[in-house]
Amino acid sequence: MGVEAKNWLHASWSAPVAALLFLTRSPCLIALGLIVVAFCAYSVFSALTRRAMSRWATAMGCSAVDPTSHEWPWQSLHLRGTSRVVQAWSGDIEGLPVTFGEVTWSDGAFGGAVVDRFGRGTFVVVGLAQTQPPMAARLPYTFIGDSPRLEQPALRHAFRIMEIPPFTVRDTVLFTVEPRQSGFEPGEVYRAVRRALHVVRLLDVGPDRPLAPAG
Repeated sequence: MGVEAKNWLHASWSAPVAALLFLTRSPCLIALGLIVVAFCAYSVFSALTRRAMSRWATAMGCSAVDPTSHEWPWQSLHLRGTSRVVQAWSGDIEGLPVTFGEVTWSDGAFGGAVVDRFGRGTFVVVGLAQTQPPMAARLPYTFIGDSPRLEQPALRHAFRIMEIPPFTVRDTVLFTVEPRQSGFEPGEVYRAVRRALHVVRLLDVGPDRPLAPAG
């Protein structure tokens, strides 16, 4: 069952439960009913948000992927904690295979890539044309790896002013994970995708034709 369907299911049972609690006229049960109403409202909002995301991703030429069917590039890099991909989409963007979606993590699973030890955010995985040596950028201002691509002044300046997020390159993929600043909605996701593609451009590991400037 998809995430959106689960949200609608939660809303479908919580609404009548809240109504029954209100009918009891018991102050304690009415208070519990208010909590159930809040849960119902959150479920409806989440379902509508995810529907908007799905429509936007489809318009971008991307399709939903099963998170459990993928081996995510960061799974072998967790020194502690765990992460879980909630939902994801994949497609061709500017000549590169791009997968993006929502991820949750716990106990500092993403280390210096994010500040919060526990959180929820947007991930972007970009497929690269050629295998690259391991490299990464971490907070507050640390570069890992000996690739000369990391020495490019434009890249370092962009990371210093947070024009690009922390990133990791492993073999033929580059990925970023950014804590969610607002709801998981198209504008937030589009921003994360654009920033990840900006890293690809600054590292000069993209396709022969130049990528569009980050907006």
